[in-house]
Amino acid sequence: ALGAPVEFIKIHNTPDGTFPNGIPNPLLPECRDDTRKAVIEHGADMGIAFDGDFDRCFLFDEKGQFIEGYYIVGLLAEAFLEKHPGAKIIHDPRLTWNTEAVVTAAGGTPVMSKTGHAFIKERMRTEDAIYGG
Repeated sequence: ALGAPVEFIKIHNTPDGTFPNGIPNPLLPECRDDTRKAVIEHGADMGIAFDGDFDRCFLFDEKGQFIEGYYIVGLLAEAFLEKHPGAKIIHDPRLTWNTEAVVTAAGGTPVMSKTGHAFIKERMRTEDAIYGG
């Protein structure tokens, strides 16, 4: 409970396995327009789009611009390190340049893993890390 008012503006929120609004995959640039337009039209502070089975979410800034995942990994790492100074953060090798700098600046220890959530989760367990992405 942040104590902040939140208003949800829902688009394409009725389940329909025929996907009448296109493939629900915000990683594809062509699938981002509706969220981008809704953020702009409503003057929203941010946008959140989910994939088809809701196991991944994707963020958009107040201008409707898609925020690449590596920025989110860095932001979450900083947040975790505020509460757990000096902790280990596991990261995908594709995110090296941003994540290592952010984790080090926040007082944590960056640890590279193989790409893939299974490898990252295993490395988190073996390293006793507080976060991985």
